[in-house]
Amino acid sequence: MIQISRRNFLGGAAALMGSGGCRSLGLGGEKPDLVFGVISDVHITTPESCEMFIRTLKYFRDRKVDAVMVSGDLTDWGLKSSYKYMADAWYSVFPDDRAPDGRKVEKLFCTGNHDYDGYWYGDMTLDMHVQGYSEDEAIVKFGMKKCWEEAFHEPFAPVRRRTVKGYDFISAEWKEGKPWNVVADEWFAKNGKSLDPKKPFFFFTHYPLGGTTSCTKPDAPTVKALKSMPNAVAFSGHCHWTLNDERSIWQGEYTAIAVPSISYTSIPAGYENGSDSRRGDPKVAMPKLPSRPNLERAQGYVVSVFGSRMEIERRDFAAGVEAAPAWIVTPPTADSSPYAFKNSSKRTPVPQFPEGTALKTRIANTEDRDGHWAIMMMLEFQSAKARKGRVYDYEVRIEKEDGTVPVVKRFLAPAFYKLEHEEPAAQSFAFNAKDLPEYGKYRFRVYPRNCFGACGRPI
Repeated sequence: MIQISRRNFLGGAAALMGSGGCRSLGLGGEKPDLVFGVISDVHITTPESCEMFIRTLKYFRDRKVDAVMVSGDLTDWGLKSSYKYMADAWYSVFPDDRAPDGRKVEKLFCTGNHDYDGYWYGDMTLDMHVQGYSEDEAIVKFGMKKCWEEAFHEPFAPVRRRTVKGYDFISAEWKEGKPWNVVADEWFAKNGKSLDPKKPFFFFTHYPLGGTTSCTKPDAPTVKALKSMPNAVAFSGHCHWTLNDERSIWQGEYTAIAVPSISYTSIPAGYENGSDSRRGDPKVAMPKLPSRPNLERAQGYVVSVFGSRMEIERRDFAAGVEAAPAWIVTPPTADSSPYAFKNSSKRTPVPQFPEGTALKTRIANTEDRDGHWAIMMMLEFQSAKARKGRVYDYEVRIEKEDGTVPVVKRFLAPAFYKLEHEEPAAQSFAFNAKDLPEYGKYRFRVYPRNCFGACGRPI
C-alpha cells in the first residue's frame, strides 16, 4: 500500500473533491480494502415497489461491494409481507447472500420508525387499505425478532456487531426496549475497547444523531460514546435529505453522514415553495414543490475504504450518474476536520447570476394552496449557477428607503435535490402580495445562495 502523508493527502483530497464522479481508484490507483453500498428509507409496500431497490442492488453488485447498508425504514407500512418482498428482492440479486463470483455480500440492515409504526401513519394507512393490506399483519403484532429472522435468515438484537473484511459495523435498532441511543451507549461501554482504534468502524441507525448533519433536530438523541472515538463513522437516515447538500456530511469529534432515501426526497421547511408537512402549509400562498409520492429521487453512496482514508461516492440511481464530487474522509483530529461545517462552508462554491440577469415583477390574481382567491406578487429571473457547485435556494429581500428589510422570502431551487443541469433556465416564484409593506417605497433584491446560506451578488 502506498504511504500518504497528511500534507499529500490533503492536496489529493482537494483535487478529488473538485472532480467529477470518483470510481474509488485511490490516490495512487490502489485497490480498496473494503467497498460497501449505503442507502436508506426504502419504504417497501408491494412487490412493485421493489423495482428501484433491485436496480440499486444490481448496481452495487456490479461494483463488487462487500456489503450493503440500509439505515432503516425498510418498509412503509410496517407489514410482515413487506419484509418478505424486500427479502425476495435481495435474494434475487444476491442468492444466499452471495455475488455471482461466490463472494459473501453482507446484509447490513437496521429498522426505522416505519418498520414499527407505519401501519397507523394516517394517509399512508389509507393507501395500505386501498391496496388490500391490513394492520392485522403489522410486524410488531408478530414480533420484530421473529419476522426479521424469518425474512432475512440472520439473528436480530437491539444492537448488533457485524465484521466485514476486518472492519466493524455496529447497528442500533429503532425501538427495542430502551431508547436506541441508550442501548448503543451501553453496548459501547461494554464492548468499545474491543474495537481497533487504528481503523475506522461504522455505526448506523435510523434517526440522525444530535448536533451533527443539517437534517438533525436540536433535541435529537446522541450516542455519547462516539464523542471519544474519532475513528467512528456514523450513518443515519430518516430525513430523506439530498446528497448534493454539503451539510449531509459533518465532522466534529467523529464523522456523521446523512443517508438519502431510495424512495423519495423530503422538502425542507421554511420556504414559500416548501412545506412543514407532507400535506402542505395552507398559510403559504405559492404551490409547494411536488412531494411524496411524486418527489422521487433514489440516491445513496458507495464507500471505498483504504488504509489512509475513505472515498464516498454520491450516486443518483434514478439518473444513473454520480451526483456530486466524492467526499474524501480521514478521521477528524484537533487540527484537521475537513468536513466540519466551518471548513465545508468555505469550500462550497457560491452561486452567481449570469451577467445581465434582470428581475421581473408583476401582480397576478390567482389561488393559494387552499384554492382561495389571492393577489400574488410574481417574481421571474434567470437561474443562478455555481462553478463546480449549484444553487440551493434564493432569498428575496424587500428593502425600504430607510434601509430596513421588513420582509424576507425564501424559495428552494426547484431541482435542489437533482443534478444541476436539471434546474430550469428561469425561475418563477410567488408569494402573497398582502405580505408586502403597506406604506412607502421599497425595492426587491434577490440573492442566490448555496446550502450554507452564502449569498452571491443580488439582482
